[in-house]
Amino acid sequence: MTTKHTAAVAVMALALAGCASRTPRWSSEERAQAATVRVVKDADVVRGCQPIGSVTDDDIQDLQKKVARMGGDAALVTLQSQRAAGGGGAFRYSTYTTAEGTAVEEVGDE
Repeated sequence: MTTKHTAAVAVMALALAGCASRTPRWSSEERAQAATVRVVKDADVVRGCQPIGSVTDDDIQDLQKKVARMGGDAALVTLQSQRAAGGGGAFRYSTYTTAEGTAVEEVGDE
């Protein structure tokens, strides 16, 4: 194989690697835990909850998984934005959602 062919194969391998999914693999336990995370837009729903961090994703289920990983019960949507991605004349628009993860504080019996 000549140097030119080797370079061409290397470029193609890198291009194909860029197309591979970058989505992390989630266990079935993490998926089940994420399903319990509520996604809300009304701040009153999470009033009194402990803020635990901010997350952003273009997939609501992945956003829920991120909040669940932080120990949260709810995701208060604070921003949604669209981004264009792509090249070679083919553009794809994705909606990214940013949310504040919150955890319900335990309340003792009164």
